[in-house]
Amino acid sequence: MIEQASRTKRLFCWLRAPLSGCAISRSLLVRGLALVYFVAVLSWWVQMQGLVGSDGLLPAADYLEQVKSYASNKGESAFLLAPSVFLISSSDFVLHAACLLALVIAVMVAAGFLQGQGLAMLWLLYLSLVTTGGAFMSFQWDMLLLEVGFLAIWLAPWKLKASWRAPDPNVPRWSWWLVRWLLFRLMFFAGYVKLTSGDSSWWDGTAMLFHYETQPLPPWTAWWMQQLPDGFNQFTCWPMLVVELIFPFFIFMGKHLRLVAAIGISGLMLLIMATGNYTYFNGLTIVLCFSLVEDQFWPAWFLKKIRMEQPVQGVRSDLPKSGWIWSVMSLRGLVGVMLLLLSLTVVGGQLVDGKTLKKNPMPEWTSQLYSKIAPFRSMGAYGLFRVMTKQRPEIIFEGSRDGRRWEQYRLKYKPGKLDKRPRFVAPHQPRLDWQLWFAALEGQYHPQSRNAGWMNALMLGLLEGSPQVLDFFEYQPFRDRPPKYVRAKLYLYEFTTMQERRESGRWWKRKPRDLYFPEIRKRD
Repeated sequence: MIEQASRTKRLFCWLRAPLSGCAISRSLLVRGLALVYFVAVLSWWVQMQGLVGSDGLLPAADYLEQVKSYASNKGESAFLLAPSVFLISSSDFVLHAACLLALVIAVMVAAGFLQGQGLAMLWLLYLSLVTTGGAFMSFQWDMLLLEVGFLAIWLAPWKLKASWRAPDPNVPRWSWWLVRWLLFRLMFFAGYVKLTSGDSSWWDGTAMLFHYETQPLPPWTAWWMQQLPDGFNQFTCWPMLVVELIFPFFIFMGKHLRLVAAIGISGLMLLIMATGNYTYFNGLTIVLCFSLVEDQFWPAWFLKKIRMEQPVQGVRSDLPKSGWIWSVMSLRGLVGVMLLLLSLTVVGGQLVDGKTLKKNPMPEWTSQLYSKIAPFRSMGAYGLFRVMTKQRPEIIFEGSRDGRRWEQYRLKYKPGKLDKRPRFVAPHQPRLDWQLWFAALEGQYHPQSRNAGWMNALMLGLLEGSPQVLDFFEYQPFRDRPPKYVRAKLYLYEFTTMQERRESGRWWKRKPRDLYFPEIRKRD
């Protein structure tokens, strides 16, 4: 018993003691995270009015009123059901003011001012935007940014000004290791869900024969990758799975193998960025990789370039004899223990059935606690694109004044016009275009589907000539007055071959498939 208590004491002393040799990496991680927040908020801000503004597809004010009414009837807290500062006011002015405030704070944190306090504010503001963003703010990287942001609150220095040239060497060990644990979960389960999804294309490598063509928003480089020999594209599947399934374990195997993991994971993210438009996700993952690089590995030329000095290492000291008890009972200690238990709950559920937490092997109280904090969207299961999409259906919107002659609308970012060159848009995420990609995969429109609310509002906006809705389209065939009828058709799109593009100048070819949304008039 005495020996067990001694080991427990040493463990908590180790967790609470500062971690030496990671001061530069912490400084870069915190400032890099601030820049990711800046990009994410700015990307949302430029499209927010049309998505969740007062005249948007899913007005935030309507949603919050429903939450308040439900909470009042149930005698519950509206904030615990939908945590958002916009419960106080959700006017368009407040929504825009919150985005502006978040951008200002992100710049302040990146410059080194009030980093801990600023990251806490950024987490709350972005949580508020995600909560009111509905289907348009429901992506895994939104949850990932919130989880990284929450961990960074405990990692960042809480002082007026953090020095850029000589970072604070006292890095909190437990929060630093929780960041590493998050990176492990993110990468390992990205590979794990692919191999447990039942999709055989991940096992034989043929998934990469479809990936470049069927991803949500392919850039022009994806067209070129599609032209490469099938054997080469099949081969590239295996290095990717090695990085996702093997390299994450290097995180726990010493500083040199951690460096290998950082280089491998960052390299994979750069390759994905070069051939796809995956918003700020790849940049955020690279920022997480900073947690694997110890200060001694940053090259001198790089430190000179950014005008940063190697900090004097902090002196590690053990706690007083009873200090380990306080380290657990303190706020930071309780947060660390809670986060670790909850993440183990999520991991346990994923390992059991690959998708949900229905067969969770962890204690029941952890599952109950997780359900209570789930609305805060700061911890979840990750695993992107477990099943490879084999075809590319596209929703094409059409309008008519007489019901016989139909004109096509063209979205700004999705494939539409066949000779339109696919382009890079990341780190910006056009969220309506992304949701239309998912909606097309479901086949025909159904009034009970989860897309019905915003899809109905989109079709009504076309009939009314709503400026907010028309702003999503680069070509609007009815500028003078709205059409009398609208509909949406499904087409199957494919990349052209090298010869087809040489002859026609087209990047895409297509063939009609089904009617996605039936012909309607405004009175319908």
